[in-house]
Order: sequence, then structure tokens, then C-alpha cells
Amino acid sequence: MFLLLLPKVVSYLYEVFINPIRYNMALSKKQKEQVTRQIKGNQHPTHKVDIALIEDFKLMDFIVYQDILNPEGVAALYLAQWLVFNNGLYDGKTVIDIGCGSGIQGIVMAQYGAKSVLSSDIAEGAVKNTRENVTSYGLERKVNVVQGDLFEKIDRKADLIVFNHPFFPAEPYPEIPVSLAMLNNGELIHRFLDDARRYLEMAGRIIMPYFEMAGKVNDPLVQGPKHGYQTEMRFRLNAQDGLQKGNILIYELGQKAR
Repeated sequence: MFLLLLPKVVSYLYEVFINPIRYNMALSKKQKEQVTRQIKGNQHPTHKVDIALIEDFKLMDFIVYQDILNPEGVAALYLAQWLVFNNGLYDGKTVIDIGCGSGIQGIVMAQYGAKSVLSSDIAEGAVKNTRENVTSYGLERKVNVVQGDLFEKIDRKADLIVFNHPFFPAEPYPEIPVSLAMLNNGELIHRFLDDARRYLEMAGRIIMPYFEMAGKVNDPLVQGPKHGYQTEMRFRLNAQDGLQKGNILIYELGQKAR
């Protein structure tokens, strides 16, 4: 009898301990399916991709490290494209890019007019990935990259802060490094919004993307006003291609006058 049950026992142990996404009670069924899809879609070796931003401009041979979120088909790509068309926000200005990942947002802003960009990420792999892309595009004089938790290694204010934060309300999985870019229980967005005020010029702005399916816990439109920010939706796209299918949003946050 035990031998007959063994395959079922092995399957159960796999699902609980090897594939914990299905058992994360903080996520709805649809959210679990989406997170699983994104994680599976990011099981890639270090590779180069050509990323189309606008019709006549691509980031050629853009490097994406293993265990770093590939910007293709997720909010990071739509944010980068939006930043190209809205470079008035940062043209000639100083920028901080928090959670830089592969470095795509900072690189786009450096290429489209930013005076200087300071990119930061807590993950060592993301910092190395961004630095390699910065060097590849010859942007070392414009883009500085540091490793730290949010603003930990940042010592100046900026006119614009960009943060592509984790969307889904759950704890990241230690055995899946890329999940750090997708999952947070809500602590991070509140800490970011508290800290950002000290690093933002009074007339400065914060840009944050969002994936509506992720719910309210990490939604800047919901959480921003709680920290005294005026929050406005600047972009909405119902994406039908890529890993994130659904409403992609981009918010602009500004400090309320005191």
C-alpha cells in the first residue's frame, strides 16, 4: 500500500516545498497563477536582448543576468517606453532609480536627457547587471550605481525618483531570487514613501508603475495619499501580450505643500 501511495506523497512534497507559490495564502488564485507565470518566464540564463522602446530606437544587446527580472513583457518595459515619451520630467535634471534591476529605467533616462542618474538595488546581481549595461552603452559619466536597501547608500536629493517596486502582496521566496522583484507584503512601499521625502526636491516627482491585478496592498494610488503625496494616474494600458496581461498603470506622486 505504501508503495502505491509513494508517488502521491512525492507529488505533495514537491508542491508544498519545491513549488510554494501555490500555497501562499496571501495571494488569490489568479494572483498565484500570475506570479507562477512570471517566475517561470524569468527562468533564463544571462543573455542579451534587443528591447524596442519606440519605432526607431532599440536598446541593442541589452544584458539581463540570470535571476534578474527580464523587462520584456512586464511593467518595466512599458515604464521605459513611457519615460522616453515623457522626458520633460527629467531632461536636464537629477534622477534616482530605486530597485534598478537590469538598469533599463536609468539607462533610458540618461540617454534621453537626464543630467545624472543614481541607480540603486539591494541585490548584488542587479547592481552588477546595471553596471555592465551602463558600461556597454558608454554612460559611466552620467549613471552611478550603488548597492543598498532603498536609499541606504544615497546621499543627495533628486528632481525625480523612479521606483519599479514589487507588486504582489506576499513574502518573496528565498529559493527564487527573482521573486524579490515581484513580491512584498506591503512593508516596502510604506518604508519607501516615508524615506523618499528626504531625498526628493520640494518640486520633485516620484514615478511608480503598477499592475492592477496585484490588488491594493502595494498600489501607489492607495498608499501614496496615506503618506501625504498627491497621486495621479498618468498612464493606463490594457496589455494583451507578454507575461503581465491586464491593466498596467503608471502613477506620478508629488509632495503636498505644508
